[in-house]
Amino acid sequence: MEPEIFINFKHYENAVGKGAEQLLNEFQTVNKKNYYYCLSYMDLYLKSKFNDMNIFSQSLDSNGYGAFTGSISMDSLIDFHIHGSLLNHSEKRVKGEDIINTVNNSKKKGFTIVLCVENIEEVKDYAKLAPSYIAYEPPNLIGGNVSVSSAKPDIIEEAAKICEHYDVNLLVGAGVKTRLDLEKSMELGASGVLIASGIIRDPKPINKLNSLTNLQ
Repeated sequence: MEPEIFINFKHYENAVGKGAEQLLNEFQTVNKKNYYYCLSYMDLYLKSKFNDMNIFSQSLDSNGYGAFTGSISMDSLIDFHIHGSLLNHSEKRVKGEDIINTVNNSKKKGFTIVLCVENIEEVKDYAKLAPSYIAYEPPNLIGGNVSVSSAKPDIIEEAAKICEHYDVNLLVGAGVKTRLDLEKSMELGASGVLIASGIIRDPKPINKLNSLTNLQ
């Protein structure tokens, strides 16, 4: 099974505005259907230029259209031809009731939610909602040099079993940087990885993506 690779551009200087467009231009040369690119809301207009790429939002709000200043609604994303988003990333946490409402709404609209969680308790709580994906990312490992697949293999295995029970795909993130990290995650039961600085902050992101996915 091909691993699913979700690349979070975050708000790094080289990954917003012209930087985001440049990265997508590079990534397009190796683009595959199992690659997903999570962009800042202000860069989602790039979907019109890179229509063959799976472009996701980094976040969204639970409300629809209306008097909600500053909101990023699922409706507006769909109008941008964006059909997926991260939700509840450790750097953009949301309330439990908003998670429930957003995931339930996503099922009605055919929208893909990658629900980020920080611990096994949250895996247990939110797998029951059956989002498209659960991404397990211990916050203390995010951006570090120790992969979650090495630091917490037992928890990944447990999370994978829980997700399988509810027919949810498990992604793992935090510290993932190498092909070995990816392979280990897959061995433990994950469907793929959610990765940010491991690719985006590399001096040559396209080379790092090639290395990670063994496309040399």
